[in-house]
Amino acid sequence: MVLRFSPPEVLEMAKELERRGIDFYQRLAQLTSSVSTREIFSFLGKEEEKHLDFFTHLQEELNEGEQSIFSTTDESVNYLGAIVESGILDKVLKGVDLTPAGIEMKDALEVGINIEKESILFYQGLTPMVSKEKREWLDKVIEEEKKHFLRLQNMKRELEERGN
Repeated sequence: MVLRFSPPEVLEMAKELERRGIDFYQRLAQLTSSVSTREIFSFLGKEEEKHLDFFTHLQEELNEGEQSIFSTTDESVNYLGAIVESGILDKVLKGVDLTPAGIEMKDALEVGINIEKESILFYQGLTPMVSKEKREWLDKVIEEEKKHFLRLQNMKRELEERGN
């Protein structure tokens, strides 16, 4: 079953993804004893805060009647529903704790990698719905999420190479 979402629901999901991302990176910062790794996670959390601001402003504009900033088709809405329903984003949006006490850093990084990967897909699916004026900013969010994905991937690889 593919879920259908209205524009306000889609933006609320995007905001929730960013809120959960902030919490996730704060939690990872607490898990590590490495100062440099903690700084990376703090930076990533701040990036997610910027993304949350973008989606919050977009939703405010939509609520103020700026219908031209957001349009949907059955195909695009169904795609977003399938992305959420088929993977880790469903757990994220439901508030499932993906970094339980005692989780190993490599496993936490794997969770982060998957969240970033699916967030990229979700935001790419959102792109055709957003007006051209807002698309540039959404493209920037997607590029930053790609960088987060690569950074986490590299951190995991380095951890594995050290034998942890």
